[in-house]
Order: sequence, then C-alpha cells, then structure tokens
Amino acid sequence: MCNPRRVRVQVTRQLTETWDHEVRRQVALSGRAVGRAAIREQVGDRLGRPVLAVLDRTLADTDGWQATDDGYRIDLDGGYAQYHSNTGELEVIAELAEDIQAQGEAATTVRAEVEALIEAQGTGRYYDDGWGGLTEDSARRDAEAYAQQTLERVAAERISQARAAAESGADQQVRAQAEAAAQEALAAATTARVQHLQRLAEEHLAEVGVQARGRFNQAVARAAHTAVLAYARTRRAQDLRVNERDGVITIQFEMEA
Repeated sequence: MCNPRRVRVQVTRQLTETWDHEVRRQVALSGRAVGRAAIREQVGDRLGRPVLAVLDRTLADTDGWQATDDGYRIDLDGGYAQYHSNTGELEVIAELAEDIQAQGEAATTVRAEVEALIEAQGTGRYYDDGWGGLTEDSARRDAEAYAQQTLERVAAERISQARAAAESGADQQVRAQAEAAAQEALAAATTARVQHLQRLAEEHLAEVGVQARGRFNQAVARAAHTAVLAYARTRRAQDLRVNERDGVITIQFEMEA
C-alpha cells in the first residue's frame, strides 16, 4: 500500500425553475365585549344639609369607596355604583364583559423563478495497488456521487431562496389583508356579543341596585351619626349616649331648649 491518490470531479448544471407558490397568512385578534345598563337616582334631596356636609368625608373613610373626579365609586358584584357629589345623584351601573377572539385569513399566488448555472466538486480516494478495493474507477464514482449530492443541495438552496424572496414580496400585503379580515370578524362578533350582554345587564340592574343602595345607605347612616354627634357637641349637650344594636344606632342626649 502506498500513499493514496485523489480524483476530483466537477459537475455543472443549468438550473431553470419556474413555479407558482401560494402565500397564506392567518391573523388572530382578541378584544373585549362590554354590556352596560345604568340608572341614576337623586338621593341628595332626601338628606339634610348636615348629613351632606360630612357625606363625602364619610365615603372617603368607608371601605370599598374610592374617590373619582366627581364623587366616589364602589365596585359591586356584576357592576358598580357612583355617587356624584356635585349633583347628589347615585348612579347604578350593571356591567358584564367577555373576551372575544376572531381570526382572519388571506392568500395569494406568486410566481417564483430561478435561473442559474451551478457547479459542485467531489473528491474520491484510491491506491495504485487497489488496496481496500479503492481503485481509480471507484474513486471517480465516489467523487461523481459526492459532486451530484452537493449539486442537488445547492439547487435546493437556490430554489428555497427564490421561494422565500417571492413570498417576502407578497407577505406584507397578504398579512394586511388577513388582519383586515380578522378586524372585521372581531367587530362583528363584538357587536353581537355586546347586544347580548346589554340585555343581560338590564336584567341584572335591579340586583346591582340593591347592593348599591345597601352600601350607600350604610355610609349615609355613618354620616348621619357623625352629623348628630357634631350637632350635640356644638350645642354642649349633656348625658350623651350612643348605642348600636342589630345595625341600629341610637343617640341620646339632653340639652336646653
């Protein structure tokens, strides 16, 4: 056995391919459908000035009520209530919400082309004495086989690149069409769901109103308590007694007429 010899084979191919390729894109969007029903009640007229004078401060110190731009709000099961300090109104809002999802799809066909002269090389090894069955003929066959494999790989890469380039050119337009379709579907689904949720909210409004009036009346009772105590103290009332039983507050005091 002597040093191995090598055979190099170079192959070329005129690559000419033209084909149609479909570009398809799908876009998913999500949104939220909200149905509301509301009613406003004038409550300030039923309260005396001393109670109204301390009501805002009482609401600010009562759990659950949060200050807003024009009053105080409390979240309830299935909605919320808003007391508008400037108008003396209690607004009851029943609110139901659901997440909405929709999809849009668009497709177009593009033509991809590739035309190029490609080449590849292969190398085979052999021995003069044919050691191990490695003869010059076998080396040439091995070199040609390797060159052909390389050539096929290069051709596949060129075709893939051409397809990607054609797809990239249409991608933005097709994606925009898919997104527009998804937005249209989402809008339609949201509109339909909002109508349904509004009907449910209207049915639920009375229940939310019971919660709202109960929580608001508790705050009014505390405000009245505060107002009466302030009145008694400013009038220097004697024998001031405050009792609370079963949710009822009794205030007793004596003062000169």
